[in-house]
Amino acid sequence: MYAVMKAKRIAVNLMAALTLAPGAAFCASALGQSIVMNRLITPNGDGRNDTFIFRCHNPRDSAVEAKIYDLSGREIAVMRIKSIGTAAPYYYNYEWDPNSGSRKEGGVYVYQVRVETAVYKGTIVVIR
Repeated sequence: MYAVMKAKRIAVNLMAALTLAPGAAFCASALGQSIVMNRLITPNGDGRNDTFIFRCHNPRDSAVEAKIYDLSGREIAVMRIKSIGTAAPYYYNYEWDPNSGSRKEGGVYVYQVRVETAVYKGTIVVIR
């Protein structure tokens, strides 16, 4: 019974996320193209889709504010820089690991990245 309820909850969360932010979160601005690398996160330690990554185009090396919120609007994490592009200069990969700090439950979360006047936002689904 518990497994059925959990599967239903995951399905409802997935549908909510796809409804809130349909399609890939792809943004183009005067700064270039920034993109979400993965919106469905399965932080099970297998090395695939364990973290959320936002690739930010930032050729002027401007200040970036990258945060994660729960659905009630509370800030739950600040994304950290995972890497700086070498093959593709001016790209910064910002990462959120739902297992770091206090482990986050499965569900829908909201990301928001600010670079100069551009604001990128959308949803992430953590599947446990």
